[in-house]
Amino acid sequence: MALAKKNGKLKGKQPKLPEPARRSIRRRYAEGEVFFTDLATEYIVGRSTIHRIIHGAPENPR
Repeated sequence: MALAKKNGKLKGKQPKLPEPARRSIRRRYAEGEVFFTDLATEYIVGRSTIHRIIHGAPENPR
């Protein structure tokens, strides 16, 4: 692990969705276009993931 970190290969858990999708989710929710459940179903993630994206909690808390 230490060697991987030294070589820049240790990156941690990657976000579930790319940034363009995250921006789209925030915009659509802010406009009142959709609900959490609809977004979770569309992007095939949990409602908690959508909640974190919308309310800005860090993806990798530490």
